[in-house]
Amino acid sequence: MIDLNRVKTIHLYSKAVDMRMGMNKIEMLVSLSFSPLEILHSVFIFVSKNKRQLKIYYEDEYGKWLLINKLSYTLYVLPKSNETLRISKADLKELLKGVAMISMREKMVSA
Repeated sequence: MIDLNRVKTIHLYSKAVDMRMGMNKIEMLVSLSFSPLEILHSVFIFVSKNKRQLKIYYEDEYGKWLLINKLSYTLYVLPKSNETLRISKADLKELLKGVAMISMREKMVSA
C-alpha cells in the first residue's frame, strides 16, 4: 500500500479524466509531464467528470499502484483550477473522505 511517510509530493489533476483509462494510459499521461525520478514516491490523483470517482497512481521501487475510490452519497470537493496542483498529505486524507480540502498553500504561494 502507499506509505504516506515516503511520499514526496501529491499532484491533483483538476481537469476531469476518463475513468476508463487503465494503468498504461495513466502512466503515459503522468510521464508526459514528469521525469521518472519525480514520479517515484509521488502520488497523482485523477478525478472523474461527475466528481464521484477518483484514481490514484503511485509508483515505488517495488512496482506501480492504481487505486480507485468511488463515493456513493456525495461528491469530491475540489479547488477550482485549470492546472495541476500540489496538495499536502492532510489535504489528501480529507479528499479521500470526501471532505472539502482546507488548505491550498501551494496555490496561495504561486499567486
